[in-house]
Amino acid sequence: MERYLIPGVVHACEVMRLLAKHGKGMTSQQIESALSLPRTTVFRLLRTLCAQQMLEKREKKYYCGADLMNIGLQVISADRLHQIAIPHVQRLALKTGHTAHLAVPHHGSALIVEVFDSPHPLKVASRPGMRALMHCSSTGKIFLAFLYYDNIDLIFAEQTMEKCTNNTITEVLELRKELQKVMALGYAVDDQEYHPDVRCVAAPVRDNRGVVVAAIGITAPASSFTKTQIPHFAAQVKEAACAIYKDAYQLEANQRSKTG
Repeated sequence: MERYLIPGVVHACEVMRLLAKHGKGMTSQQIESALSLPRTTVFRLLRTLCAQQMLEKREKKYYCGADLMNIGLQVISADRLHQIAIPHVQRLALKTGHTAHLAVPHHGSALIVEVFDSPHPLKVASRPGMRALMHCSSTGKIFLAFLYYDNIDLIFAEQTMEKCTNNTITEVLELRKELQKVMALGYAVDDQEYHPDVRCVAAPVRDNRGVVVAAIGITAPASSFTKTQIPHFAAQVKEAACAIYKDAYQLEANQRSKTG
């Protein structure tokens, strides 16, 4: 075993992989034998994983739990959503003439996962894999408003709001007011808050449960994306977000009908 690996975590992963392969469940004795682990170690692992709902016990056997299966479904869903969203991101860029992007929440930031450049792309436009600050990016504001609003105080108690431009919001009370506008309008704006002379607008992308799982938006120079055009472009971005949701919902409905 490598020097920096945590044995307990490694063994927990081994238990979950093992049970994932045995749909009919396994007893603790069978798990001990299969993994060659001491009885006390297996006992503690099983109790911990059951308490976290990664596993569940039915009579004498252990099975993959609800939370473990939910994590797997979320990963599959996120990847599927990304693939569904790609043509909509491209169409949005062509329709608006501005760089379009798709982002997902990732460890306190907005992770850019897809970008489609306009015919005149910005040098400051984010690329796939880049992480945007939450408080001053349009996609980040979407996640703060629809996913993390109740935890704003906790989030920014541990991290400061970096002042990127003269327009950047750096106070929690002012940010809350901004996020309330986002929730009311259904879209978020970065009005030269992240980079000078750059405007962005983003809208939430929801899954079939209505949960915001991504954000789609556009980025453009303030000279070609004026303040008066925000409602116009916001409507197009919201339309693209709605189209992604409809395609994802239809795909899931088709899959359910095939398996049902």
